[in-house]
Amino acid sequence: MKNLLRMSLFALLTIGMAACGSNKEEALTKIKELEGKLLDANGNPKDEASAYNLQVAYDDFSERFSDDPQASEYLFKAATISINLNWGESAVKILDKFILKYPESTRAPEALFFLGYVHDNQINDDVKAGEYYNQFLKKYPGHTFAKDAEASIRNLGKTDEELMREFEKMNADSLKKDTASASV
Repeated sequence: MKNLLRMSLFALLTIGMAACGSNKEEALTKIKELEGKLLDANGNPKDEASAYNLQVAYDDFSERFSDDPQASEYLFKAATISINLNWGESAVKILDKFILKYPESTRAPEALFFLGYVHDNQINDDVKAGEYYNQFLKKYPGHTFAKDAEASIRNLGKTDEELMREFEKMNADSLKKDTASASV
């Protein structure tokens, strides 16, 4: 944990110094360079430090060039890095910022859904997760994630064992129905 904190501080200082006085083209070049370094041949992040550096660069770009068409997408990408690396608190901060700065973005529904997801699966706060999932359903009832939000609400607070029992029961019930309809 201390190493990650040291790497984070170093990365922040490095990017912060590089960002001082740099223009948009330099910031974009830095992002492209970091994106090229982040993934290995299989498409997986090489290390957390690289992912963190890219996340900071995305966030920095969205702060300094918030009116740029790419700013909202970069901020959303910063959030997905946090989500994928299970950095729940970081993801929440970035998603909150995204929703505040870009409420009309086509990614706004996903950002709201992911707030529920992060509270549900990474922070383990069922109350907050339920609040965000319900906000999502109220605001975006026809969205492709609506069924996922409904299912997540139904499963809030359930243990893996409880979910497995429910799944096995559903499979058994389905098998009974198929057997009954085949014999008719």
